[in-house]
Amino acid sequence: MCPHNRLLLVLLLFVLACSFVYNTQGDNALESCPVYYERHEVEQIQEGRAPYLFGGIYNGRPCVNCNRGGLWSKLCSFGAQPTEQSHWDQQICSAQQTGFVQKTLRLKHGPEMLQLTPCDLWPHLRGRTVWIIGDSMAKDLYRSLRCFLIEFQDLYTYHASDNYTAMSLLANIPGEGQPWCAHMAQDTRLCQIHAVQGHLLAKPWQQGNRSGPGVLPVLLESVARSHDIFVVHVGLWHRRSRPKVYDGHLRALGKLYQRVRGKFPNWFFMETPKQHFDSPDGDFDEEWVGVRSGPFTCQPVAGVSLKADGSASAEAGSEQAASVARGTWRNAAVHSILEKQYGMPVLPVYNTTVTAWQYHRNNSQGQECSHYCFPSAPQLWVWAFKRSLDAH
Repeated sequence: MCPHNRLLLVLLLFVLACSFVYNTQGDNALESCPVYYERHEVEQIQEGRAPYLFGGIYNGRPCVNCNRGGLWSKLCSFGAQPTEQSHWDQQICSAQQTGFVQKTLRLKHGPEMLQLTPCDLWPHLRGRTVWIIGDSMAKDLYRSLRCFLIEFQDLYTYHASDNYTAMSLLANIPGEGQPWCAHMAQDTRLCQIHAVQGHLLAKPWQQGNRSGPGVLPVLLESVARSHDIFVVHVGLWHRRSRPKVYDGHLRALGKLYQRVRGKFPNWFFMETPKQHFDSPDGDFDEEWVGVRSGPFTCQPVAGVSLKADGSASAEAGSEQAASVARGTWRNAAVHSILEKQYGMPVLPVYNTTVTAWQYHRNNSQGQECSHYCFPSAPQLWVWAFKRSLDAH
């Protein structure tokens, strides 16, 4: 073979090799994440482009599920497509509740938070069921995840299992249980179970004339798979005047985790987000139960600020501010009992809310100072979840 032909052959083989590598990378990328997302540059976000967490999935790119109609397609547009149902539309941030993205950008990890794409999270979830169990704050994490993954699902809501006995037990939970799931690509599911207090989680419970086994034993024994992920949260339904009751529920949960973690290792307990009522430390005063109702006026907690590294700081000399900066009594118990005594990972969401007093949403009585509007702090819980899975 003449040198000229030999050179052409070498070049042809090089081109074919490059093409093979390119196609292999493309196939692997498609296999690992079924939807393509171009990562936003920080400069684009600074100039006003919505991050994917904050509705950017709907903007300037093809998204079939974004325009299919129905509750989730509309809700996850964060106001661009009203649901025309007051319960849901009240949860969307108002035109005055702006600036959350720009405030987040000033944090040390802010750019990383806001550049997150669904494909960054997907490898942790693929082929698993994520069980989000707890009160309405846990449901807000479920909603945030469901909106972030809007293109990975068929938009229907399904029962958590076709096991009739298990479903009956879960539906019997006070508050209806609501064992519902979104089905996603590649044998993946996102499920919620509504259980607002700790006594419903790990042990047999009795409430009035109703009783049943704990939510988690039902799932572990008859529904869940060993590689599933469990995110648990209860907090605001437990009163400050009875801390030992809350501690006892956390210990029962910790003991169950220790017994089963060899088979079911992927557990996380989500911190309780911060409230901003007009009380000295921002928490809803239990003496208000049955006495005060909304609308409320939300306010910052005096002496508490957020540092650039995302941690909370307290004004010197204020024990109240110091307590709030540490996470208040519920989160102190979670870290002391579940994390330190039983080794359960904690999902750190509290600091995303500690100074976010302007982003509380409305309910049927007007503004309330517990839950956050969408999109705001709950969107950052998705990033915290991803970081916790990275470290797990």
